[in-house]
Amino acid sequence: MKSGQPTGKQDRIKVLIIAGSDPVGDWMAEVINQKEGMAFLGMVRDLVQAVESVQKLEPDVILVDVSSGIMDRDDLLNRLSAPVSGASVLVVAMMDEVETVRRAMLHGAQGFLLKPFSEEELIDSVQQAHRIKMPPLAAPAEPERLGPGEKELPRGEVIVVFSPKGGVGSTTIAVNLAVALRTTTHKQVILMDGDLRFGDVDAALNITTNTSIATLLPTLDELEDDYLEDVLVKHSSGIKVLVAPPFVDTADEIKPEQITQLLDRLASLGEGYVVVDAWSSLDDCTLSFLDACQHLVLVTTPQVTAMRDTHRFLEVLNLLDYDPQKTVLVLNNCYQHSSFRMKDVERALGQPIAQVIEHAPSQVTTSLNRGVPLVLEYQNSPVARNIVSLARLLSKKGTAQEGADTRAKQAVPQKKASKRRGFLFRRQTATRTG
Repeated sequence: MKSGQPTGKQDRIKVLIIAGSDPVGDWMAEVINQKEGMAFLGMVRDLVQAVESVQKLEPDVILVDVSSGIMDRDDLLNRLSAPVSGASVLVVAMMDEVETVRRAMLHGAQGFLLKPFSEEELIDSVQQAHRIKMPPLAAPAEPERLGPGEKELPRGEVIVVFSPKGGVGSTTIAVNLAVALRTTTHKQVILMDGDLRFGDVDAALNITTNTSIATLLPTLDELEDDYLEDVLVKHSSGIKVLVAPPFVDTADEIKPEQITQLLDRLASLGEGYVVVDAWSSLDDCTLSFLDACQHLVLVTTPQVTAMRDTHRFLEVLNLLDYDPQKTVLVLNNCYQHSSFRMKDVERALGQPIAQVIEHAPSQVTTSLNRGVPLVLEYQNSPVARNIVSLARLLSKKGTAQEGADTRAKQAVPQKKASKRRGFLFRRQTATRTG
């Protein structure tokens, strides 16, 4: 084993490299060894020594090149990964080895780097992997009860953008709504990709990251708020982003209760908004999004099939006694001109349209292809102004609702609000009794 100079400082991130035949291992060692705040523990080239080296050196992060032959020993990768070793494993692979990376993630790796990557990408990935697996600084204190006159800590409002019909522009609206909320309210905005199988918020914003919902959930209980904020991707617009899992089959392992917990943690990070781009399937995780939100932005288009699906979905909401005040109906015309009048659409859906998004196919397509939000790229266009209007509507709606809740509490202080069992519970109950 080739070793660097151990620093002995407890605050440094200890990194061990399991190298392959590619000289990128030597380059990574040089970068880590020169980085302040990191300690290069050494390089292992013989897999037989890997477990012994990890036990002896107790690294925080292990960089494993797949050309080392690690994937011929799935059991070894499991033994090197947390929670067995306590270390985060980052797999280093070529662009054409995505399937190998997928297998590595299923066998315990917490992240990956695809060659070629820059020095900055290497350092950022190691730091993020360390944050995710870092134990809490102190045991969480018991929640204190509020005394007379004390106020609850401010929380973010959860806004879910959803359509029962795919391909109607929900992602475009969610991404630009998040940026518009940030620019108009100057509050914290977190954008979460709720399409757990085919999410593309990262592509719409031209961002890359090794941290996703899948890597965050296993250690969510252990993460302090400061570290939780650090692992979110900071976009140039000022919003913070949590992307969908990189592999389709990962979504099957995510439980609805984990989604509920994640949204609660994100909302607890402070006043502002958590915008969720939900996918167009009413599975249990999507229902958890709907149940947790304060505002449901329901997107439809002036197509017969889209309006039919939207009408059916509204009927389901009514059947399950979903709060109609949450729903904000948006008619998205940006992909095609409409021959329908707005009154006709409202009559067909039995719901007022809160915002119309005007026809702008070229601007929307260019924005998505370039990964630049259209509210920034085409901020003076009608479509951008429509989305900004939607953002202002939602911010005012939230303020008005907060005032109404406060007045209701003051009017009947002796009554406790009943615990609402939620959309998901009522859906499951209806299924069992139907």
